[in-house]
Amino acid sequence: MTVLFSSTANDELTDFQLSLGKLTLTDAAGKSVTVFAANSGNQLPEFIHSNSILDPEVSVSIPQDVYTSATLTFSNPEFSFVTYSSGYIYFNTAVNFSHGGFEPAQVTLPSPITVSGQSMALVVDAEVSQSVSISGSPQGNDFSSSVTPSFSIAQMTSSELQNASESTPINAVGKIGALETAPSGASSFVLNLSSGTAMTVSSDNETNYQGVNGYDSLSSGMFADVDLTMQPDGTLLATRVEVPDATASDLVTGPVFNIDPAAGIFNLVGERELGQDFSSGFRSGGMALQFTGNTEFRLYGGFQAPQGLPFTPAFDATNIVAGQNVAVTSQSIPLSGPYPTITTLTLLPQTVNGTVGSVNSSHGYQVYAVELASYDPLSTNRGSTTLQVYVNSQTRLMNSIPAQAGQVFRFHGMVFSAQGSLWMIADQINDGVAE
Repeated sequence: MTVLFSSTANDELTDFQLSLGKLTLTDAAGKSVTVFAANSGNQLPEFIHSNSILDPEVSVSIPQDVYTSATLTFSNPEFSFVTYSSGYIYFNTAVNFSHGGFEPAQVTLPSPITVSGQSMALVVDAEVSQSVSISGSPQGNDFSSSVTPSFSIAQMTSSELQNASESTPINAVGKIGALETAPSGASSFVLNLSSGTAMTVSSDNETNYQGVNGYDSLSSGMFADVDLTMQPDGTLLATRVEVPDATASDLVTGPVFNIDPAAGIFNLVGERELGQDFSSGFRSGGMALQFTGNTEFRLYGGFQAPQGLPFTPAFDATNIVAGQNVAVTSQSIPLSGPYPTITTLTLLPQTVNGTVGSVNSSHGYQVYAVELASYDPLSTNRGSTTLQVYVNSQTRLMNSIPAQAGQVFRFHGMVFSAQGSLWMIADQINDGVAE
């Protein structure tokens, strides 16, 4: 069984992370089995980046049975969000959890989990928006927050995961560990994730390598962005391996804010944090970073621009905007000192939650005018903002109701700034979350 993490959230939080303890499944007779136990407190998955997508965490073997209930323990929940007041942007981090040790989370199973066959997946979905409560002004004396983590756990078969047209893709970002080539020529590598876990990933002759010449060019310590598929035997196969910066010592992903293009200075709220300067733990709030004329601006390697768009999907120092999700690499991002200079800045896909205002057709696309909440990172200093979402026949439609005006949906894809507007090329649509 492969355990995959996902989340269901609106755009209010910029990160949500906690320490996971033990996940247990129990059958109707009361017999329990432990899926994983990470009671050291060192497993710290972050869930906003996995909103509407799947993130692999661990592979385990458990007895075949029908399990009717589950328990999951946690500790040290933490979340960040931004607020805007009088022209200033504030990075707010909140925790309201005074218990010691691990506590039980709220867990629901939409249906019993049947473990059978050679392989399957277990999707642990963090229901972020109903897990966090915020009230009052973060800059005032009336502010309060609370965290009651809520999870939904469901099964997926390997065939469902293999069918890319019907299932959510699996993506992971991590640091490459051990590499191994078998006498048969098969190759694999370990991907160490920012959550503290490690996944063994195989590759084959069809694996697409970007930033390196192939498997033989990989080395331990490189950061990689990996698209995965689940094979019939339950192992994970890399379909795409991208190394954005072969010499980097640090990598961070998250939304950008406070951009000064002339000075090349901006803030980034970390979601996934990897490298030598993040070994002491997760850093909340905004990191101050700097790009120069030598910084390479990049597009996520899994993106292919479709034809017929009314704008050019470009990303550089002139069209980076607050709220875009990026990955940065650097030789060092220390805790203190002058702005660290980054080596690469890669635009990543992201999930945006919003209300459809109108739907039109244009040049083979369905175009959704999506109204964003005022707290949305893409709405920084703009108040309510409209995102033009382009959908074509390649977009995965995971929504249970038709995408029409007045309904809230989550759109996943690449967000660009062009012609004074915000545009998304969507690769997936999911049901939305109340704003």
